[in-house]
Amino acid sequence: MNYITLKNNKKLAYISEGKGEVLVFIHSFLWDKEMWRPQIDFFKENFRCISIDLLGHGDSSNLCKNKENYSLKEISDDILEVLNSLDIKKYHYIGLSVGGMLAPYIAEDIRASSMVIMDSYVGAEPSETQETYFQLLNNIKNLQYIPEPMAELISPMFFSPKTTQEKTELYLNFHNHLLNLPKENIDTIVATGFGIFGREDTLNRLEEINIPTLYLAGEVDIPRPIKESEEMRNLTKNSNFKVIEGAGHISNLENPNSVNSIIQEFLNKIK
Repeated sequence: MNYITLKNNKKLAYISEGKGEVLVFIHSFLWDKEMWRPQIDFFKENFRCISIDLLGHGDSSNLCKNKENYSLKEISDDILEVLNSLDIKKYHYIGLSVGGMLAPYIAEDIRASSMVIMDSYVGAEPSETQETYFQLLNNIKNLQYIPEPMAELISPMFFSPKTTQEKTELYLNFHNHLLNLPKENIDTIVATGFGIFGREDTLNRLEEINIPTLYLAGEVDIPRPIKESEEMRNLTKNSNFKVIEGAGHISNLENPNSVNSIIQEFLNKIK
């Protein structure tokens, strides 16, 4: 376990495994750095894999009590501060969900050599789903925990219907994780959620991206349907798009072999 202390005295936890060109992994909302374990174990033979916990997630610190919105710009600034502290000269960026929403900010960093954006969308959250998410976040903030009925509502959003129906180990582990979130993390998680679902529309900034970019989307992703990744791909020059068969929102865990193979092919082409 490693930590970087930020300028605001908060600590971001990270893991760094392997040697070579750097891959930076940023996880989904409500997950943590170990979400990328299948990718880290696959790529660490030839790459240095750095996976970072966002504030309020995993082993990282929490925000100040009175902070109600942790914006995508602030999240990306904190990640870049970690990379500065580690003296990273060049890296390939891989982000899923909120990790992918950081793309327009990360792309401004001249050290970024390429990006893989998974199950994400940099446009504004549609008003209907935004209202639903805001209500959930307010309920969590008021309760200071996630009760069983709410976990039953949230968990299926992250997986394919098949995984949810079968109640696989992957599904049950995440479901139990939601039920056991540390109380001290709740306010930071909620503030992060408001930053994610209240994000600004940055679709117009995709045309400014010049580095090779790969968009991936789970075939049956519920919160971020395929059409959103297709829209982003059409706005981004030097980009490609692939579907992860049978996978939902956390496609890297539902079909890790396919994800690893596709990312490997992408990295090989840009060397």
